[in-house]
Amino acid sequence: MLKTFYALLATSLLLSAQAATLFGETVDKTVVIPVSQLLQPANYLDKEVTISGTVDSVCSKQGCWMRFSTEDASLPFRIKVRDGDMVFPLSAKGKTAYATGTVRLWPQGEEEPDAYQLYPTAVEIAE
Repeated sequence: MLKTFYALLATSLLLSAQAATLFGETVDKTVVIPVSQLLQPANYLDKEVTISGTVDSVCSKQGCWMRFSTEDASLPFRIKVRDGDMVFPLSAKGKTAYATGTVRLWPQGEEEPDAYQLYPTAVEIAE
């Protein structure tokens, strides 16, 4: 009886450690590219891609965007959804995340150069 209890406990701990937070559809992990590859997005503009990276910040008001860090800390890459479509938790910061979506131009205004961001249809935050 005690062996059965410990076996069930170990199994539940193992399964809970592998859980992930999912948003939207299924992330296509068969074609993952690193975020750093999108820093020159001409080849990916208006195409669907799946990226992976470490979340370095999350929108603290609506949870509507996350930034993935890159090797060059001055060039993070943002994923953005319409407010309420997906609400990314602040606890995602520092975790590995995957996102499948379309890369689009992100106009910055007169003083700043335009940037690019991913509009995701699916996001997975690893636990």
